[in-house]
Amino acid sequence: MHTDLPTLGAPVMIVGLLAGFFLCFYGNVAKKYLVPLRSVLSGAMVSLSVVFLIMRREALITALAGKDPIGALLDMIIGGEHYLFSIIALASVALGGLLLFALARKPGVVVAKIVAIFTALSMALFIFLLLLGFLPLRVNLLVSALLLVSILIFCMRDFASYLAFENSIGGALLISYLLERFWHLGFLIFLTLTVILTILGIFSQLRSLRRRKARGDAPDVQ
Repeated sequence: MHTDLPTLGAPVMIVGLLAGFFLCFYGNVAKKYLVPLRSVLSGAMVSLSVVFLIMRREALITALAGKDPIGALLDMIIGGEHYLFSIIALASVALGGLLLFALARKPGVVVAKIVAIFTALSMALFIFLLLLGFLPLRVNLLVSALLLVSILIFCMRDFASYLAFENSIGGALLISYLLERFWHLGFLIFLTLTVILTILGIFSQLRSLRRRKARGDAPDVQ
């Protein structure tokens, strides 16, 4: 096997693997802290999307239908051609992230539902961006909309279990990516490792959640 030590580095590898394994198998233990941090991303993504839809809808559609949609979107934000839009877009990222972060730290069922809705919206947006290079735009919109409904229902019914799924998938992807970069394992091994780790992580975190409920522990997420 061939390592990629000069570009990846052993310290990054070790820290990344520790973070990945913790997120994959024990993410529910730290969800009191992970939920506010996750909310920063949710608030930023949803706020930025709203700004795009209001101010640059036609340019957004053109960019999404292009060969390099992510690059085109970034260029619209930081390219400097429309200064007012760039300022508002960057401000929306900061304000949206900070507002939802502050909201996620407050107790209450209503607050938890709002955070869950933003979590589902941001995950659907992430999936949509991820699939841009694989599906036609209209098909991607349909698939992402269907997944949004499914994720939203899951989040509203049992947000803690949804987070266990999301943490396991995220941790598994991080571990597999680092190992693939370090040893150049190939896509098939990367995919197989991701699936195995995801299944094990979900099983581990759901079992932990059931044990906490059986003990009567108060959940960190309402």
